[in-house]
Amino acid sequence: MLQVKKYEIRSHSIRGWQLLWMLALASALVFRIRTVNDIASDPLDAWAVYRVALDILVAFSLFGILAVRRIHWLGSMFRGVVGALTVFGLVEVASSAWSVYPSWTFYKSCEYLVDVALLAAILESVSSIQDYRKLFNWTWALYGMLLLSVWMGAVIWPHAALHGQTLGGAELGLRLEGVLPAVSSNDVGTFAGIIVLLCLTRLFPASNEGFRKLWYLLLLGAGLATMVMAQTRTAFAGLLLGVFIVLVYSRRGRLGAMFALVVTPMVALFTMGGLIWAFMERGQTEAQLATLSSRAQWWAFAWQTYLERPLTGFGAYAAGRFAVLAKLGMVGTSTLHSDYLDVIAGTGVWGLIPFLIVLVATWWFLLKYLRDPSLDGEGRQLAYEALAILALLTFRSIFMTMLTWHPPLHFLAIIGYVEFLRRRQRVAVRHAPQPIHFVPAIERHQQLELIFGAPGRHSSQNPDPTN
Repeated sequence: MLQVKKYEIRSHSIRGWQLLWMLALASALVFRIRTVNDIASDPLDAWAVYRVALDILVAFSLFGILAVRRIHWLGSMFRGVVGALTVFGLVEVASSAWSVYPSWTFYKSCEYLVDVALLAAILESVSSIQDYRKLFNWTWALYGMLLLSVWMGAVIWPHAALHGQTLGGAELGLRLEGVLPAVSSNDVGTFAGIIVLLCLTRLFPASNEGFRKLWYLLLLGAGLATMVMAQTRTAFAGLLLGVFIVLVYSRRGRLGAMFALVVTPMVALFTMGGLIWAFMERGQTEAQLATLSSRAQWWAFAWQTYLERPLTGFGAYAAGRFAVLAKLGMVGTSTLHSDYLDVIAGTGVWGLIPFLIVLVATWWFLLKYLRDPSLDGEGRQLAYEALAILALLTFRSIFMTMLTWHPPLHFLAIIGYVEFLRRRQRVAVRHAPQPIHFVPAIERHQQLELIFGAPGRHSSQNPDPTN
């Protein structure tokens, strides 16, 4: 009876965290595009107030939980991989002192820290892999609903959603993007890639779990169609890296996976290679392709700008937008399209070091737990899904700001699972029963003789040294 009651409380708690998780994502939705001049003239317009209000609601909820002593998430923020991410967030906050736009840096950095605090609180309340899987599935469902809103926008506002980025000379001639809320084609391609990899990991699982294959086949087709319409090249490259993880770690259907994911694309490449290459070109010239759609130019200028302040940078979240892109005339672009360049330009090596520690540690622990025989099938399957999606996100982070921009729920969900397994393993080792060493009777008898033996009595192996 007690066990049932405890499970009910835990399930209710998970639903509460899912609500806060959704509010964190909702606080980042964009309903209008602002330029640098718009921000300077009216930093808190109506939609900005909406976003700030949701952030404050999540933060106040966390402090309320802490105040009534239900969950001590503050200490959880400074443990393990989450602790390194907290250090990264604190460095970002500290960069407000030298930022080119201090208030912007401070607010955006606090946003990220609230995300980390929410993850730390969830880790203090989740007690099983089954519960964490609910958060995992909820995260992918949120991104799925965001993609659904993109397609709804394509039905309601087809010109804005499909022709907003007309590509002259391209095979499709357009790119799919979200209208309300605004979702860039780059993000559409990334989120669709996540859904595709999730489907593949469940169609070819690493455990003996059974999944609804028809549902995931339909979802896989929808995800691939969305990626094609978004035409995000690096998302396709990241997807291939995730597919490699699937081929290496799936336990069932490897031959089928190899045929479907390797042989078929190879045949398509040789038979329709010209068409595929034209699709990937998106109507761009060789010069445009060489500059990675102008990214290389942005990055070169960002590096030269950073060298003006190599010890500090120009402030987290403000450096790329206000110190680099605004000077290049890109007044409506918010990031440098690279997590690493954004971090370096904003905080220098002081922010880059803890961020790289988090990323490398997450990879290392996932690879470790996938080979851990003590992890059950469900736990290994979750690690397998996380690793495939992390491969996509890591590759995309080179060309987009994916992991350091509020709220990277996909990245945080993976970090949280790694930290959950790490903490559970440490608790298991700490409370493991200590082995009992039995001393043979003859050895015990000799020890007693040495301790309580009569004076002057010595064994033949240990003669009296005075003789």
